[in-house]
Amino acid sequence: MSCSGTAKSASNRVAKIRLMKLQALGPADFLKMPWKNGQGVTTELAVARRADGDGFDWRISTATVAAPGPFSEFAGIDRSLAIVRGGTLTLNVEGRPDVTLTTHTPPYAFEGELSVTSTPMLETVGVPIDDFNVMTRRSGWQHTLAQHRLDGEALTWALPTEAHAVAFLYCAHGQVQVTFGDGRAVAIPEGHALRIDDGGGHACELRAGASFADVFLTTLSRR
Repeated sequence: MSCSGTAKSASNRVAKIRLMKLQALGPADFLKMPWKNGQGVTTELAVARRADGDGFDWRISTATVAAPGPFSEFAGIDRSLAIVRGGTLTLNVEGRPDVTLTTHTPPYAFEGELSVTSTPMLETVGVPIDDFNVMTRRSGWQHTLAQHRLDGEALTWALPTEAHAVAFLYCAHGQVQVTFGDGRAVAIPEGHALRIDDGGGHACELRAGASFADVFLTTLSRR
């Protein structure tokens, strides 16, 4: 490759990194709302509302579960659920075997139109379970969700390659240091999040800011 070709390639890579948008979010940016069925409260961390006002294309949220009961149904929505803290949650999902989620089990994926009831087992009486939810409208969006404990070794997180894709990091415990290839670094404390738009397939490095950190990593992309 010629020197000019090499320079052009490097320039393109830099341009892609510069287009990446970072947005640090905290409790003041989040919105609390009652469940559709009135049985609990959801804290909305990030959302893409539909232009016609009919629901959302995708939503990332946390919720508290203190007592047994049904989940709200979301027709046409794909869901992933994981436990942040507070105990275990057993799900009875229509047409599937029961599953018990803990802070150590992987996120559980299911269709939002299925009938689901949950039974929590609280670690501390009177202190509800916190869970983490990702929802995407099946007709246009898809998502991934993973949870990790950072305890010394750095974790490399590959950002999605698709145009207009979103990557979202939520720090559930501790503090996370996020470092990008262009030298930018962001510290995300407990209960806060980082939204990354148009990451362009680049990778970032995640490290715990103290002894350990628990993070939830979500990607959202168009089908």
